[in-house]
Amino acid sequence: MTINYDSSVVGVPYVRAQRIIINYPDAGKAPSATIEQSMAVKLLDGTTRQLENLAAVNVEFDFATNGNNPIPLVFPDSGLPVGANTTLNNTMLAILAVVRSGQNKVEAAAVAP
Repeated sequence: MTINYDSSVVGVPYVRAQRIIINYPDAGKAPSATIEQSMAVKLLDGTTRQLENLAAVNVEFDFATNGNNPIPLVFPDSGLPVGANTTLNNTMLAILAVVRSGQNKVEAAAVAP
């Protein structure tokens, strides 16, 4: 069975990652992510409608072994390859930067007069 990740076609159901939870446990346990997904459809007005929840996908990350392996980048709407790669290490570094930026904004707002 082919899974459709293409959200660009009106009226055609596709699999959508609606929530991603990244876990950084301590005590030497492997980092992981839980990807909550659903079947959804793009409506004529451009909005998305969830049809049903699907089973979550759980992925463990091994930065030392797989951190520099190429991961193809994809277009967000079609899921087709962009033609460039990233790596697990680069992606996690970028996520950390976004998280830290958000933390710094909240901290700055808390101390602002």
